[in-house]
Amino acid sequence: MLNMQDSHYDVIIVGSGLQGLVAAKTYLALAPDTSLLILDSNLTIGGVWAKENIYPGLKTNNQVGTFEFTDFDIQEVCRGKVAKGEHIRGEVVYEYLVKYAEKHDLTKRVKLGCKVTTAEHLPGDEGGWRLTVISTDGDIRIPKVTEGDSRRKEDETILTASKLMVATGLTSTPMPISLQGASSFTPPLMTFHDFRRSGTQILDDPKIQHVVVYGGAKSAYDTVYAFASRAKKVTWVIRGSGHGPVYMAPSHIQAGPMKLWLEPLVTTRLLTLFSPCIWGESDGFGSIRRWLHGTKFGRFIVKTFWKKLGGDVVTQTGLTSKGAEVKKLLPKEEAMWYATGLSILNYGEDIHRYLMDGTVNVIRRDIERLEGRKFIFTTGEETEDVDAAICSTGWRWDSGIDFLPKSEHADLGIPSVSYTKSQKKTWEELEKRADNEILERFPMLADGPGIEEDDRVIPKPEDVDGGSEKAAAEPEKQKREEHTPWRLFRGIAPPTSSKKDLVFLGMMLSLQTVLRSEMAALWAYAYLNNCLYPQMQLSDSPQPNPIASEKTRLDEPSGMQGWLYDTALFNRFGRWRYPMGYGARFPDFVFDGLPYFDMMLHDLGLKTWRKGRSWLGELFSGPYLPGDYKGMVEEWRGLNMKRN
Repeated sequence: MLNMQDSHYDVIIVGSGLQGLVAAKTYLALAPDTSLLILDSNLTIGGVWAKENIYPGLKTNNQVGTFEFTDFDIQEVCRGKVAKGEHIRGEVVYEYLVKYAEKHDLTKRVKLGCKVTTAEHLPGDEGGWRLTVISTDGDIRIPKVTEGDSRRKEDETILTASKLMVATGLTSTPMPISLQGASSFTPPLMTFHDFRRSGTQILDDPKIQHVVVYGGAKSAYDTVYAFASRAKKVTWVIRGSGHGPVYMAPSHIQAGPMKLWLEPLVTTRLLTLFSPCIWGESDGFGSIRRWLHGTKFGRFIVKTFWKKLGGDVVTQTGLTSKGAEVKKLLPKEEAMWYATGLSILNYGEDIHRYLMDGTVNVIRRDIERLEGRKFIFTTGEETEDVDAAICSTGWRWDSGIDFLPKSEHADLGIPSVSYTKSQKKTWEELEKRADNEILERFPMLADGPGIEEDDRVIPKPEDVDGGSEKAAAEPEKQKREEHTPWRLFRGIAPPTSSKKDLVFLGMMLSLQTVLRSEMAALWAYAYLNNCLYPQMQLSDSPQPNPIASEKTRLDEPSGMQGWLYDTALFNRFGRWRYPMGYGARFPDFVFDGLPYFDMMLHDLGLKTWRKGRSWLGELFSGPYLPGDYKGMVEEWRGLNMKRN
């Protein structure tokens, strides 16, 4: 049993990554007498940046200046270890988060090696949660406790909390390996999660000379580079029927005589106008947006912008000029449709040189099975014998916690296979209406690439042998169930629960991770304490619908129904806007980050325009950076005190 001083807390936060830490810091800054506990299954704080998750060569996609808290300068805190223009090494990020926790006296509130397995509402109308917690050795793949499980009850600890903040994020638990023949595959076979925890041993093993890397995401790029840069032969397999490789851009792109830093472009007000965005009018430039996306000439300009951006990335990375092998890494679709699938080449040298000299061989085929030491493809082709294989095939996108009873899943907005017929019908009607509005406002989204509507399967192996670094389950033994997507108001709050005792933080992807986490932490505090701006309160009184168009807003029921429809719009927008990303499952966006911040600030009653004194300053004063939002918590506290 875990050694806990108390069994009840005002607030329990699950996850000690940057989102969990800033949520705790923000809550305690506004309510310092709160009894608050942070639980994490890792053995060190940091979440994906925990010490045990730092693999060789890990760096941020962000460069110095865009990956830091608004009140905690990373160059000052980690003096001499980071410099302007550099991507930040993983061990430096870990140190930065440790010092952040120490500065705000959070370390004493963190319990590591603790996994929350179940959560259920306390009886009564006042809300609150009962959590089942077990100790771990840092392995997040602890089997779930079910009826008849031999796990002793004394190994569990029961905690209760008045409010629960789930900050586990979307990259905590790897998808199990679901390839036919996986259990009998002879060489080491592991997920990217396993690789990042034992990468050094694998990379330094002289017996491992030929590896297969399976996947086309940024993590696959990282793994390929790690092995190739150590003179290991790499066969890089990318599923032929899947989304293909992501876009990988240099940190700076040439635009005529100017060299532009790519990352800040996505928070430059003028450029965000070119992204069709359902919440875009939160930025105050609705008339320009309606012209750009609602007229033929406007849409011509928008399409030209995205074609130029994607073309420049392809040209300046040399995908079409460095030979046939490098050309295999061409993405399937235009850059507009990819969201965070537009990533950064943050390596010390050109990764493409390993493809050109034969160290890396790219195969874009579907895998039929694994056999002996080979990968067999559906075409009948096969690889040579390999010494190890790393499957970089994504993460489970649920919360990692069993919420009970399952009948509440629809109210909580979590991925589920337990909706009733009535609940399914309600959401089908809401989403059909949302689809119609989205395509009416943004006709060009109807021309996007098709996606698999049933791409919502979260495999649940009957038996996954984490100790052997290999999934023991065959695909035919797995439960493959189609889950509903995340359905959270603003990507944070349950869409129908009026108890206001639960939020999910970090269940979305964007390029502005740290800044988004700070803003979400403040929004979550306001929501949990019924302090959102008056028109945002969830009640039965008439309220405006913040995302819906004016035409729709006039006809839409207010209160609870308004929140439901807003949630449907928010989530269905991702399906149409980013079909090559994760939009059908959870929010995943790039150029829409700044108007998302505007929407959140509106909810909090704070100003959104923070550049200059007019619309000219907003459009032409450069990108928004963390410093533009410094003092946001104090600003909101002052406003809230005046309001009360």
